[in-house]
Amino acid sequence: MAIIGAGIAGAAAAHRLRGAGRSVVVLDKGRGPGGRMATRRGPEGLRFDHGAQYFTARDPRFIALVQGWTARGVAASWGGADRFVGVPGMTAPVRDLLDGVALKCGRAVGRLVREGRGWRLQEADGAPLAEDAAFSAVLLTCPSPQTLALLGGAGESLPGVAEVRYAPCWTLMLAHDGPPLPDAPVREDRDPDATLAWIAENGSKPGREPGRTIVAHAGPAWSRANLDCAAEDVAERLVATLRDRVPVGEIRHRAAHRWRYAAVERAVGEPCLFAPETGLGFAGDGCLGPRVEFAYLSGLALAERVLAEAA
Repeated sequence: MAIIGAGIAGAAAAHRLRGAGRSVVVLDKGRGPGGRMATRRGPEGLRFDHGAQYFTARDPRFIALVQGWTARGVAASWGGADRFVGVPGMTAPVRDLLDGVALKCGRAVGRLVREGRGWRLQEADGAPLAEDAAFSAVLLTCPSPQTLALLGGAGESLPGVAEVRYAPCWTLMLAHDGPPLPDAPVREDRDPDATLAWIAENGSKPGREPGRTIVAHAGPAWSRANLDCAAEDVAERLVATLRDRVPVGEIRHRAAHRWRYAAVERAVGEPCLFAPETGLGFAGDGCLGPRVEFAYLSGLALAERVLAEAA
């Protein structure tokens, strides 16, 4: 089987399927696994969790998983018992789930081509991708617009995928020589029209290098209005706004990253989607909603569905 997308949903599906003895290959167009559970490296050894800032655990299955991660140092609580982060970065839990799984990063799937009862994966120009053999199932855990493009190119569809909607987000990554954030390492503004919705001192998270590093997320309305602006221009404007909110010293590094599909605004409302007649499935936060835990549970549900159909 092939899983497209090496975020938490794809990792959850791969981990479950491999545990059941299935052969799985995970492909992702990025340089490494994690998806939006992302950690960006900067100069001088700087690191920024520039995607998901933390995760919570409420479902018993995810609670048990998180307890295992914390016991092994893969995750730790941050700023309260209900917030967890990966250690030493947010990608760590995803990498843990993918341990032992065949993972191919830097591989952008452009086309799904039907062959008999299976599927071959190709790049956009038709060049073959991944294994020579056809895959019995292809599980799509990338954002719905990318999933729709692959399904449409194959003349296939999955009901509900087209209805998923996402809010974008611009992220500012800043290293400076100023004082730490006063009172608490996090500032949160739930006003959807706020220029900056989230400000966090990244170095306050467990397992991070000491130093003044800030990650700030722009609000959804501001991000949408400025989605196509140049990253350097966005960084300059967000730094100016940040200075009005918290003390900022001499800047050592700054960068901005654009997340086109940052947070789900409208989800399918089902744990996963799977068409046994074609072997095509969809999982991720687009199914259940915008939480790391939901993405994990969706990937797990898709793997369970595939196993049930094969029983």
